[in-house]
Amino acid sequence: MDKVLMAAAPLFAMMAGGYGMVRFSLIEKSSVKGLVSVVFWLFLPFFIFIKIISAKFIGALDWTLLLAYYLPCAVVFALAAMGGAALWGGNSKVACLRGLAAISGVVGYMGLPLLITLLGDSATLPAIMITMADNLVILAGGSLLMELTSGQGARQNLRRTVFSILKNIACNPLLLAVVFSMIYLYIDIPLPDPVLFFAQQMTHATGPLALVALGAALATHSGHGLMQKEPLSLALLKIIVLPALVYLSCKYLFSLSQLLVQVAVLMAALPIAVNVYVLASRYKEYEAKSSYAMSLSAGLGIFSLSCLIVFFNQYAG
Repeated sequence: MDKVLMAAAPLFAMMAGGYGMVRFSLIEKSSVKGLVSVVFWLFLPFFIFIKIISAKFIGALDWTLLLAYYLPCAVVFALAAMGGAALWGGNSKVACLRGLAAISGVVGYMGLPLLITLLGDSATLPAIMITMADNLVILAGGSLLMELTSGQGARQNLRRTVFSILKNIACNPLLLAVVFSMIYLYIDIPLPDPVLFFAQQMTHATGPLALVALGAALATHSGHGLMQKEPLSLALLKIIVLPALVYLSCKYLFSLSQLLVQVAVLMAALPIAVNVYVLASRYKEYEAKSSYAMSLSAGLGIFSLSCLIVFFNQYAG
């Protein structure tokens, strides 16, 4: 247990460091967006590329993992969307945002560094599978749902939205990193030593920088109104209910390996993704409460993730 806590505690401390630097005005809030962009566009793609080519697909990919993961996600999405509408009202866009908040986690900024640090390189491929799928859920599914429920109804508007979604997917640096890594593995040509050294150095820096950026991003959101029932309920759905259902699905319904169970459950237990707030801001709906839910899930998620890490460590041992 001590070994696990020693591995996890520095990761959470990095988040706290980024959060504190913004709260104490060591980093201006206006600068945080740039920090997050550097991680997303530069560091994470190198991280994914190096980890994939290093793994070299040892062991076959188990695509059942995605079904075992997203079946509970569909259940929780419906529960958040329909249950939230029954309890607190709101239009269809608000219902979609509630559903997305309950299933979308910070898989890139926090999930990848956390899982690979804790579980080793064997967790690389399944963690990247979920990261890529989750990006598609938000980029494509989230945007399309928001547009379909916007009430504008113009076919031209929908076509423009679909084109924009496809463009965003094609330009997503994380997805491009996966594509380039597949091409590299296929052609099997060694990278020049300076290029490989550069990519490896970027990879080493990704985990700490991503977690600091995540903490800084969370600090830019208001902390008022955190204990309202609605955002608290969404946070608990995300960090408690979803991982519990994912565990039952992976362990008992699909009988996945212990490694895949751990990867899926820890990914499910991650705090709510910043992308949900970005969508809410874009459509001018549910901005405050999605921000509250995100902040709550981050604070409570550190405790729940720590409990899960200790549980899996004892269970696996």
